[in-house]
Amino acid sequence: MKARQNAFLKKTKKGTVRKVVREHYLRDDIYSGSPLDLECPPESHKLGAASERYLLIDTNVALHQIDFLEHASTSDVIVCSVVLDEVRHKNAAAYQRLRALCASPTQRFYVFANENHRETYVTAEPGESPNDRNDRAIRAAAKWYSNRLSGKVAVVLLTNDADNRQKALDDGLNALSVLSYARGLKDSQPALVDLVAAAAAAGDEQGADEEAGGDGGGGGEAAGAAARRSGGSRPAKRARMFAEHKSEAEVQAGIREGRYHQGALRVLRYNPFEGCVGSDSVGSDILVSGRVDMNRALDGDIVAVELLPQDEWKRESAALPGNHHRSNDAAGSSGAAGGDGDEADAEPGAEVFQVAPDEAFDALGGGGGGA
Repeated sequence: MKARQNAFLKKTKKGTVRKVVREHYLRDDIYSGSPLDLECPPESHKLGAASERYLLIDTNVALHQIDFLEHASTSDVIVCSVVLDEVRHKNAAAYQRLRALCASPTQRFYVFANENHRETYVTAEPGESPNDRNDRAIRAAAKWYSNRLSGKVAVVLLTNDADNRQKALDDGLNALSVLSYARGLKDSQPALVDLVAAAAAAGDEQGADEEAGGDGGGGGEAAGAAARRSGGSRPAKRARMFAEHKSEAEVQAGIREGRYHQGALRVLRYNPFEGCVGSDSVGSDILVSGRVDMNRALDGDIVAVELLPQDEWKRESAALPGNHHRSNDAAGSSGAAGGDGDEADAEPGAEVFQVAPDEAFDALGGGGGGA
């Protein structure tokens, strides 16, 4: 056993500065919890002996992918003590769920005290952030497991942090995003992909581009090649759903040239994603259909509209009350791209009747608040 001293300055409520010294003990008798490790005593066995892989998770996975971790097929998971401490400070609910998984005898989650192990404890480097230091400690634990169980079972580091994943691959470790791992098991466990949180925020989109296959159910080598092609950068931002608003000068110039038509938007009563813009320059109402073409505009806004090519014009939806009986003369309408101009000629589907709270509904008549 070896003791290290951590010293830091702390300011009290009275304004007094005190020096705090804490001893941090490092041990050699902290075991891996695997029956495949000959030095691990039987009473410390928690991980499976016949497992194809061991999963070692980082803090972001524990925080944001707890539903994925709770699935019955997710087993033989190594949770470092630094991950438990971070989750406890950031999200109490996720911490309780993670502790319940660690206590479960069926899923075999093993808590590895990496912060007290002589070979896995790491000290913060000058200028290194606490988050980067913790990521390095998790990689050190993954490397220790890989070396200790080399040739017996694959150890896969699950992380959605692209930078952390790339550094692990550079160290020769198997590292995958959660989405890549789930896709590697889609044949045997198709429900896993649906449990992966969309957040994430944290690198699932890049994981979607990684190729499946290889060790760890998702392919460490293929994932390494994909990550190297991306340069190890953070995942790209999601594609924008809406077009940027044009400047006022550009809009006014377009109105003068006749490219844009200005008017007040009137959102349809039964469909929040369809509206009409009255324009004197066109001579009739212009139909704006679809969330993308609405471009965040609300009822009553003064907007400028650009007409689509005539072969992309469409009519108001015939499946909503008040629309199927309208005139088919909508020569001046503009709709979302890909619209079918003969939509009104098709057989109407089942109608959905909606009534305002202050209106009566006549069940026999079909609807009391016509369009």
